[in-house]
Amino acid sequence: MGYIEQSLGANEVVHYRARKPFLLRAFGWCVLLLTIAASADIYLHGYDFLAVAAGVAGLILFLFIMVPVWTTEIAVTNHRVIFKRGLLRRDVSDLQLRSIEQVGLKQGLLGRFFNMGNVEIHGTGVDDVRLPAIADPVALQRSIQEAMGASQPAAAPAPGRRA
Repeated sequence: MGYIEQSLGANEVVHYRARKPFLLRAFGWCVLLLTIAASADIYLHGYDFLAVAAGVAGLILFLFIMVPVWTTEIAVTNHRVIFKRGLLRRDVSDLQLRSIEQVGLKQGLLGRFFNMGNVEIHGTGVDDVRLPAIADPVALQRSIQEAMGASQPAAAPAPGRRA
């Protein structure tokens, strides 16, 4: 069970869960596989210590890439936006939907091609949250805006007018 499930309130429901881009996960696995292949080749040439060092370096690089992917959680609930990162040290930012003023999207040419980008959430005061690169940022932006609309009470008709 992740942090988001543990932190949900009584009537709080997750509407959308963001994830890191596929390219980042694929890059991590490619690094691991290439360093294993390089280690095997080095070992076959008789350099045992160098092969082990290359394998360990590849594993460390793989973990350096993948731990943030595995430990980052981003979700939109019916009350707030939650952004959690960290394995040993937890860093959590959450914004109540009623305090969000603007949801911005930064997506370059490659981001549009691979359907990834950054979302910036601007709240009242100093409560700005900049999310790391995520897959399908437009869906996250849309989900936040829909949740904001659903959480606000319906406007009462103007006095003297019939509904």
